[in-house]
Amino acid sequence: MNDTIGIGIIGAGLMGMLHARAFAQLPDARIVALNDPKLDESYKLPGQKKQPAIMKDHIELLERNDIDAVVIATPEPMHRKYSVDAAMRGKHILLEKPIATTIEDAQAIIDESAKNNVKLMLGHILRFDTRYAQIKAAVDDGTIGKPLVCYARRNALIQEARRLGGRCEVEEYISVHDIDQAFWYFQDDAVKVNAEIIEGNVMKELGVHDFIWITIRFTGGGLAVIETGWGLSESILKWKRPESWGGFGDVSLELIGEKGSIYLNYRPMTLAAIDDEGWKFPDTLHWPNLHGEVTGDLLDEDRYFLKVLRGEKPIISTGEDGMNALRVVLAAQRSYREGIPVSL
Repeated sequence: MNDTIGIGIIGAGLMGMLHARAFAQLPDARIVALNDPKLDESYKLPGQKKQPAIMKDHIELLERNDIDAVVIATPEPMHRKYSVDAAMRGKHILLEKPIATTIEDAQAIIDESAKNNVKLMLGHILRFDTRYAQIKAAVDDGTIGKPLVCYARRNALIQEARRLGGRCEVEEYISVHDIDQAFWYFQDDAVKVNAEIIEGNVMKELGVHDFIWITIRFTGGGLAVIETGWGLSESILKWKRPESWGGFGDVSLELIGEKGSIYLNYRPMTLAAIDDEGWKFPDTLHWPNLHGEVTGDLLDEDRYFLKVLRGEKPIISTGEDGMNALRVVLAAQRSYREGIPVSL
């Protein structure tokens, strides 16, 4: 690996651009090229020492010798195509969640990466959040004994559903975060999944459901309850000042074990303000703005990926982890459509 690792970005939406800004802040990385059909050659990426090339053809990007790894942040059904093409050309991959939308696509990504000795890391950002990682450390240390019950809530605002425009269901895009956390803590196989959905304003406007509750039973008897939605009132995020404040929703997690319990509460994050626009609750954890730069969990995830590429750290969010979360998502969808619990 070169002293400076060349990074290509495939998919220039919200997450792709956040990764591009974050990598540009790391001294041992450089964004070499971007691929997205909506970008033209006049586009200038903020925060770059040297502006990356804008490429309409992702194959052309993948065949560049000065690119060592790619971030793939395209819409979910396209993950297989771009990941397989990257792996075939020996490019290491940071793949945004979910890994794919079908088991077959996920397996193809995992197999092609292994076949070509490509490092595949999933963008399960909560594994790089200090607070969630501290929960994991406590579990591994035996502090609360054997985990018995995990309850996780992650409810976003309706603006998030509108941003995606109904292209996927909330469990595919958001629930995967907390499903992955449940697997991380229990370190066990899921054997049964049950799910119920609620339809409201999001369904009326975009054709996808507003909320879902998923229960996951693990082989060792553990139970996870995952509450997810993107139907919270838009009034929670209507402020315009300061421009650097990004919004957030309602997040919490409880993990109960045989000897103790752990509680995390991100409502309303860690900072609040009120003025003539009303109450404001900015994101201070995932990718907040610090003196004009991206910081928080996303920056830590990208920094960790560079250490993986250099062989300094193991991959802690693997393709198999992505597959575990996907299996639960697909089982949950079958459960609410057929009105039955689904065995895995």
